[in-house]
Amino acid sequence: MGPASDEPGSDLVGAIEAIRSGVIASNPQLYRHLALYLQVLRQSLPERVERACFHLATRFHSRRYLALDAAARRGLHRRVAAHVLRCSSLLTVEQLAVLAAQMARESARRRRRLQRRLLERLARVSDSDPSADLVHPTPDESPEAALADLQAQPDGSEPGFVVQTSLPFSLRLIDEPEAAPAELIATGLRPRPDGGGGHSADDEDDGDATGESEASPWAVEGGDPSLWQQGRLPDDPLELLRWLDGMELALQRRLRNLSHGINVELLRVGLSPTLLPVSLLDAALQGRVDSAQAPPQLLVLPLPFPSPGLVDRPQAMALLLRSTDLELEEPRLRTCRRRLQHHRQELRRMADRFRRLQRRLDIHQAERLWLQDLPQAAPGAD
Repeated sequence: MGPASDEPGSDLVGAIEAIRSGVIASNPQLYRHLALYLQVLRQSLPERVERACFHLATRFHSRRYLALDAAARRGLHRRVAAHVLRCSSLLTVEQLAVLAAQMARESARRRRRLQRRLLERLARVSDSDPSADLVHPTPDESPEAALADLQAQPDGSEPGFVVQTSLPFSLRLIDEPEAAPAELIATGLRPRPDGGGGHSADDEDDGDATGESEASPWAVEGGDPSLWQQGRLPDDPLELLRWLDGMELALQRRLRNLSHGINVELLRVGLSPTLLPVSLLDAALQGRVDSAQAPPQLLVLPLPFPSPGLVDRPQAMALLLRSTDLELEEPRLRTCRRRLQHHRQELRRMADRFRRLQRRLDIHQAERLWLQDLPQAAPGAD
């Protein structure tokens, strides 16, 4: 029985090592491209956030902004700038790698927890009725179900009502700017006793400690946390692609957490009447909820409330920073993105060849071991 590959194993190993050497040689340039992208992002982020808040305050909530006194307005601008400055300090390759590793650990904990729940449910079914069909665990309610559940008629039709849903968050509609006391903010943002998600108004905006209750769809699924803790870029093209994906997800998490922190500040002063939970922000980033047309970096969600006596359909608005919007508004950021995309395309070609060679090498080595493990014929046997 001959090997399935025409190339000897040594040639396959040499070709694989050549690809690794090519990846190592190109890694410094990839690092420079990524670092430059983040540098341009840090430079342009304050202006983009300020413009998005300007649109929100003047186009959508002009009366609320006019109702604020000078001290409240200056305090709002100062706190928003502080959020942006803090987030900018975390927009580096090293800081994003730390967050990507943490997200991978969060994902691993969720997988272990789901597996444990599944095993416990299967054990209960087996103990109660060994012949019963397997019962799948009930999945967590999706953001689509959240919007559908908002169709329930709230108690009362007066302004300032609170919409409670079956999901672990509350959506609060406040009519007057002064009707946003601290107790409303605290009640609307803290986790529910049933273990649902949510954030306190005092949570840090960098969002590194998201908690077990948050099942972010942006988690790095199946990634080894050590991949982002090596202090260098991987030399395996497949791992390097996974490393880049984790960095993209970490960047989205940073921007989403900055958006949430600013939205809390807008709610705190009464400029914004609603606070969207991070689950809906994540769903919007993934395109899993329908949003209305809005200026860049803003999210507008039409609400399906029955609104007797109201001419306009209620809407929930929030700041939502997206890297795609930022790149459309900043030409230098688009240039950096094109360089990263070109490097990723080259890396994908290398990864495809690496995968094929690795498979052929595995087949070659398995066949050789198979032949070695065959029982040897006894001497002198016919």
